[in-house]
Amino acid sequence: MARKRFIILILILLVLLAGTVVMAAKKDSARISLNHYSLTIGVGWTHYINSLVIGKDNASINSAGVSLKFFWEPEHRLSLGLETGFYKLYNVKSMISSDMSGHASMSAIPLLLTLRMRIIDHFYLSVGAGLAAMFNKVTGFDTRINSTIWSLSNYQYSGSYIYPLNKHWLVGGEFKVLNFGKADDWMYSIQALCAVKL
Repeated sequence: MARKRFIILILILLVLLAGTVVMAAKKDSARISLNHYSLTIGVGWTHYINSLVIGKDNASINSAGVSLKFFWEPEHRLSLGLETGFYKLYNVKSMISSDMSGHASMSAIPLLLTLRMRIIDHFYLSVGAGLAAMFNKVTGFDTRINSTIWSLSNYQYSGSYIYPLNKHWLVGGEFKVLNFGKADDWMYSIQALCAVKL
């Protein structure tokens, strides 16, 4: 419990620090032209690394996923941002009897503080850590159970190529690996990206 409180406190401090830096940059009129903000939407294929014990052979582990990122991009190579999205980890369907079936699924919405670095022109590497809400649904025997758990130790690694079409619009692609600590689950995702500089 103490570890969870420590992780939450660190994340809150990091978000407050990022907000302080952004406000300081806005007050400095000489630096306004050197700072940019961007909003990125990603859509693509996700694959859950199947670690299920029950229903492993009946699991559907490929699905569509979506991500949303907001970045503060100063003049140097490092950018700081927040990332969220929606990912379905798996669906499991099985026949309980000839006239009854069971279904279980898990999906996640992460909220990650992300640090991104431009390696060469248009190519970026990023790491992120933070929270995730994980949603479980189980149906069977005329019963439905829904539950939500909070995973406090989650992280992602990603590499992306983002090409500018003009001053404001960019397109590209990304490969991402995500870990959800509460369930000890891994998944990876390949997404097409569309970004706008604000």
